[in-house]
Amino acid sequence: MKKFLTIAIATLSMASAFILPAVAMPSEDVISINCQSAQYVLSQIEKTDAALRINRGRVYNEAINLLYAMNSRLSANKVSSPKLVEITSQFDDELARFRELYNEYDDKLTSLIDMKCQEKPSDFYTQLEAVRESRNQLNDSAKTLDNLLNDYQTEFNDNVRPML
Repeated sequence: MKKFLTIAIATLSMASAFILPAVAMPSEDVISINCQSAQYVLSQIEKTDAALRINRGRVYNEAINLLYAMNSRLSANKVSSPKLVEITSQFDDELARFRELYNEYDDKLTSLIDMKCQEKPSDFYTQLEAVRESRNQLNDSAKTLDNLLNDYQTEFNDNVRPML
C-alpha cells in the first residue's frame, strides 16, 4: 500500500505540467515575426511533454495494475468492494481517454510546429489556440486520474481496511 501511496503522490505533483497560459491574439505582423521562435519553444515543449507522458504513462499503468491486483486479492479473500471496482473501472476509462487526448494533443502540436507560420499567421494562431485547448483537456484528464487514485485510497482506508 505504501507503493500505491507513493505513486499517487508522484502523479499529483505532475498534474500542473500540462498547462499553457492563454493570451490575447496579437496582430498578424507580430505573429508572423515571432512565430518561428514560438515554434522553437513549442518543439522544446513537445520534447519535454514526450518524456513526461512516458513517465506519467508508466505511473498510470503501474497504478491500474495495482488497482486490479488489489481488487482481485480482495475478491479472492471474499471481501466485498464494489466501490473499489467502480473506481478502478472509472480509472481505466479515464486512462484510455488520457491516452487518446495525449495523441490528439501531440498530433496538433506537431502540426503546429511544422506549419509555415509566416505565410498564414492567423491560421498559426488559431491552431495554437486549439493546441492550448487540447493541453487543457489533457490536464483535466490527468487531474481526474489523480483524483480517482485518491478516491480509491480513501475508499480502501475508510471502508475496506477496517474489515481486514
